[in-house]
Amino acid sequence: MTSRLSRTAVRQRQEAANALEDFQVVLNLAGVGLPSACLDGQDGPFTGQVLVDLGRISPANLEKLTDLLREALKHRAQSAR
Repeated sequence: MTSRLSRTAVRQRQEAANALEDFQVVLNLAGVGLPSACLDGQDGPFTGQVLVDLGRISPANLEKLTDLLREALKHRAQSAR
């Protein structure tokens, strides 16, 4: 029988994995890759949170990601008017 804490940790790790996969799919659609992104190896015993390590990124992909975020923020600001 697994403990409640263990079940919670498994659920949180799966949620983090799903969020990372969704993020990578969207980035790939935009032509941006984060090949070293992964779930943090530690389960957050002190914080109780599972973290995602976005890893390293090339300068060219960082510029693409910055442009993508800038355009998204501009679109959000225009939609709020």
